[in-house]
Formats: sequence, C-alpha cells, structure tokens
Amino acid sequence: MHRSLFVLTVGLFVGVAGTLRNGAAAAASQDAGRAAAELGHSGDELAAGVQGQPAEPKLVRQEKIEDRFGTLCVHGSVVGLYQAMAAADIAGARFGNPDGAGSAVDLEFGFSPLAGGQMAVRIHGGEGDGADRDLEPAGGLFADVNTINDDNPGDGGVRVLDVVYTHALAGGRAFVSVGKTEPLAFIDDNALANDEYAQFAGKAFVNNPILDSEDEYAPLAALSAGLTEAWSLTMVLQSSSRPRLDEAQQKGAFERLSSRPFLAAQATYEAALAGREGNYRLYGWAQTYEHPRIAATGSEAGWGLGLSLDQAIHDKIGLFGRLGYHNGDVYEVPWFWSAGANVKGLWPGRDEDEWGVAVAGLKADEDLPAAGTELHLETYWRLGLGERLAVSPHLQYVGHPLGDEGNDQVFAAMVRVAASF
Repeated sequence: MHRSLFVLTVGLFVGVAGTLRNGAAAAASQDAGRAAAELGHSGDELAAGVQGQPAEPKLVRQEKIEDRFGTLCVHGSVVGLYQAMAAADIAGARFGNPDGAGSAVDLEFGFSPLAGGQMAVRIHGGEGDGADRDLEPAGGLFADVNTINDDNPGDGGVRVLDVVYTHALAGGRAFVSVGKTEPLAFIDDNALANDEYAQFAGKAFVNNPILDSEDEYAPLAALSAGLTEAWSLTMVLQSSSRPRLDEAQQKGAFERLSSRPFLAAQATYEAALAGREGNYRLYGWAQTYEHPRIAATGSEAGWGLGLSLDQAIHDKIGLFGRLGYHNGDVYEVPWFWSAGANVKGLWPGRDEDEWGVAVAGLKADEDLPAAGTELHLETYWRLGLGERLAVSPHLQYVGHPLGDEGNDQVFAAMVRVAASF
C-alpha cells in the first residue's frame, strides 16, 4: 500500500529515520516542512507560512487562515496500464486470457494547520483490473498479479481515501498521526519494494500479501518515536470493518471504533553498513476480530509477524527481502517470503532507469487440499523519460497457483505508464 509517487505514507514517518540518524532537534515548523517536502515542497516554503504574526487584533483570524493555508501544496500522479495473461486452468476454473487496461489517478493536498503539524488529504480515482479482472474475484491466486487497482475496487469512481493529521513531538523525535488511512502507511514499508506505481506491481512484492488482505482505509491513530539515533518504534491502532468476513458479518469502519480493532507495532533499525544505507524492520500485528478456522469449528483472532529489509550494497544496487509468519489456523498461507534486487543506471547515460527482479513464495496451509508453495517471479524495467514521466514493461510468472502442482502456470505481461506533477 501505500507508494513513492503518492508518498502520503504520512511523510513525516518516511523522514523520521533520517531525522533520528542526524540527531536533529529541529523546530516544530521544520518538522512539518519535512512532511511538506515529501509532497514536493521545501521546509522553507512551509516555515514561511507559519512565522508571521498579525499586527492588529482584528486581523488575527484572517492572517492565521492565510498563514496556514499559505503553506498549501498540491501533488498528483496518473498511472495507466495494460496487462495481459495467458489462459490457465486453476482449481477447476478456466481463466481465458483476461487481458485489460486500467488506471489510477491520485490528487494529494498538504498544508500546515498548526505549527509543527501537517494535514494530508488524498483523493483517488481509477478503474480497470488488468489480468486480475477474473483471477482476483475467483481467488485464483494467493497473491494477485496487479496491485495498482487495489485502491479502486469495483471501479467505484472518485473517493477521498486519506485524511491524516501528523504532529511532531519532542523536538521532532516523535510523531503522532490521526485520521483515516491504512496501516500499511506505517508498517511493512520497504525502500525497494513498496510502490506499485514505480516498482514491482505484483502483490507478492509490494507488501506481505496476508497482511495486505487485512488492510483497509479506516480511522487510525499511530505513534512513532526515536529510541536511539538508529532505532525507532511505531505503534498503530485502527478501527476494523472485519474485511475478511462475509459482508453480512462485517461492520462499518466508523461504527464501534474500539470493537476488536487492528493493532500493530514495528521496530526499525537504520544501518550504515560500509557507509551504505539500509533498513531492518521487525513488526507484529493482530486483527482481533474472530476469523473462522480453516480445518476446525470455531474461530479466533488473526495475527502475524514479519520482517522487511532493504540494504544498499553499491551506489547503483540494492537488495531487499521480506519474511512473514501468520496464524495458520485462520490464514491459507502461514509462511511467506520474498527477495529481490534493484539496479539503477545500468546503461551509461541512463541514470534514472531502474531494473528490478524478485522471487517470492507463499506456502499453503497443511489443511488445504494442496499444501505446496505458490511461486512468484517478476521483473521490470523502468525507463525514465524526464523527471515526471516513466514507462515500465513488466513480466510475471506464477508457478503452482494455490500451492497445487496440478494447476496451470500463470504468465502475465504489463506495460505501465506513470506521470506525476
């Protein structure tokens, strides 16, 4: 979920590691400026809008409004895709060349309503599912081949997905966020495999797919604090609509906010191995509503543990990996792993180009009809056409769908065009 073109992963949390590593104790307006910079504006622009003081009492309200909304910044992105898949028989169902186009459009606004704070709003529209048109609703794979369409299920038009206020505390060494957004804005992040608009498109490489199945946009509170210059801790509390249950058993995300919420915590260690940046994250989460058990009567809460790692090993080469373990009594995939590499500027004079390649496995639960491993491979080449435009061809392969060697292999190809402003 969440995404470098959008970068509404609540920008302050993206920048907190750098703040801690440098031992920064910046003023609150500078911390809000960091969030604005993630949306395309500098801290100076933001600070300029919060330092002025009204000269006359009767102008206080007017000048405060002008000061705060004078910091307004706007960012947007447009992604178009066409994805094709070879016909395949999976679990007795025929998926016959589900080719299709898709799009995703995001418009983001950021401003500082209070000194030391940043409000971020994202409006999203889009339609089309690519090769997931038939696979996703039928449950043909443990991990879908197109994540770009996730924020527009059902081609539901235009929606306000995120409304989040983030405030800096303790001189910038802690941040609190409240509003409506998704937990994946705060946990399971990864510098090389977390942005379906610019990096890998398959769900097995954007996030932990089992955690992703519990992800939703709902009321949320998060707190992140620096424990040392290298270590930080993030905690998340979110209202849950019980997304994996049948519709009749779900509740509204804004109803009974404290009833069986989603809980998560992530510890992050920032490394500088041989002077090269790396991030090592350990997280745990629980969806505390009752999930039906796979092979027995009754129900229990869902939970999982995970690792998300990225490490630069060269000026142009980075490696990443994920590992997840989940409650096998209620989730079809108790074990998940992925690993891959990102290479930048492989060809002389093409410093903005990127090549990514990765492999992932999702181990089916022993109580399912087939208990093998669904294997995913993906590679892409991101061709930069200036600072704001890129074209990326993608190839994906899925072996043993649903962990069953008897199912056909899946081959999918996609062309993605992404523009930002």
